[in-house]
Amino acid sequence: MSEIIMPKMGDAMTEGKVVRWYKKQGDPLKKGEPLLEIETDKVNLDLEAEEDGVLDEISVNEGEMAPVGGRLAMIRTNGEAPAAAKAKPARLEKEKPGSGSKAEERPAPPDRQKNAEKPVEKAVEKPAENSEEPSRKTSAPEQSLRLVKDAPASKERQAVQPASDRGLRSSPLARRMAREMGVELSDVHGSGPSGRIIAADISRASKESPEQAKGKPAPARSAAPAVEKKRLERPNQLEQKVIPLTAMRRTIAKRLGESTGPIPHFYLTIEIDVTLLQAARQQLTEIENVKVSVNDFVVKAAALALLHHPNVNASFGPDAITQHGEVHIGIAVATPEGLITPVIRNADQQSLTDIAQQVRTLAEKARNRKLKPDEYQGSTFTISNLGMFGIEEFTAIINPPNSAILAVGAAMMKPVVLNGQVTIRERMKVTMSCDHRVIDGAAGAQYLQTLQQYLEQPLRLFL
Repeated sequence: MSEIIMPKMGDAMTEGKVVRWYKKQGDPLKKGEPLLEIETDKVNLDLEAEEDGVLDEISVNEGEMAPVGGRLAMIRTNGEAPAAAKAKPARLEKEKPGSGSKAEERPAPPDRQKNAEKPVEKAVEKPAENSEEPSRKTSAPEQSLRLVKDAPASKERQAVQPASDRGLRSSPLARRMAREMGVELSDVHGSGPSGRIIAADISRASKESPEQAKGKPAPARSAAPAVEKKRLERPNQLEQKVIPLTAMRRTIAKRLGESTGPIPHFYLTIEIDVTLLQAARQQLTEIENVKVSVNDFVVKAAALALLHHPNVNASFGPDAITQHGEVHIGIAVATPEGLITPVIRNADQQSLTDIAQQVRTLAEKARNRKLKPDEYQGSTFTISNLGMFGIEEFTAIINPPNSAILAVGAAMMKPVVLNGQVTIRERMKVTMSCDHRVIDGAAGAQYLQTLQQYLEQPLRLFL
């Protein structure tokens, strides 16, 4: 037999998760055929069979974690006996009649089962007969009179609550509040599930004047636009959930703990005029027929600025600081499991249109967890952009082993003084988080000045 083990897909990977098995125990296998899907801290991938045989001894079930190098299953080649067959006598020995626990699990004799079932049948049938008898012998008016006589509290509620309100869906608390506040349920618009009237609706209706309440009947509610109804609907109640950590979320927690603790962060913010950049972006989109974003310009400018400041394109080590000979820009991409940073390699040598196409391709692969290890490892500088969410300014946490990360905010129209006159310009704030063990304050400020020159004079990016 041969082992199927958990592969190591990156330097930081220590364990992986079995998402699903494509084969069941005992299924035949062919070399190169997908066996199972594995979730790592960055991607999901299919593990293939390395030889022909039969899948045997699955050691890690779906949803379970396994360490790198740990056994996932065994492949049995032709002629070998199944592992289950070898273990069968041992299991049969446990089931021999000598063990007390197995004797207790034997089913009871048929006569005992009948005796045990009889009291249950009587207990169930007797109430059923009693509950059906009044409905056959008593008319509906007599039932109503008897219920009113036996339940005076119900009579009082009916006297306060009009007959037209009894068919409305409402919570017990809402009905009690309506009685105490003198609010008619027919005049209240329910905001609960399926139009159910809840306590908040009664409280809101009690604050309105009688004229407002009378002018707000059910037809007025139905005349409201569909979009407005959706906006006013209350969300479902929150539920307490325990969400198991995915491999990606576990790695993010570990890496961020390693970043914010040991790395001494400091932050530098600069505001950049991107009015000319937006014009150049529009022209480039029209000429090349390729959608280019502001972030693509930032990637190109950041890469070129690193050529002028190699001390920023660096990493800290226990014995030395390494200044990298190539510029690889990591782009933070949000996925349902967390952030991942696909890498644009040699970004300083790529054109803007090439960068735009690569960013979109890698971002799509990241969201589908289809990135290869060389597509998300080896960055020398990272960019995180929240401008599309309207965030004007924020700080980001350094992604080790990088020594800096650039946080890009939204481009916004602002009044500024230009040549002694107030005019409207499009401005954008960027904040660089720096590792003070590698980058001093003056060195970080000089890098941002160079970045500002590239973005405010976008023609420099094409020279």
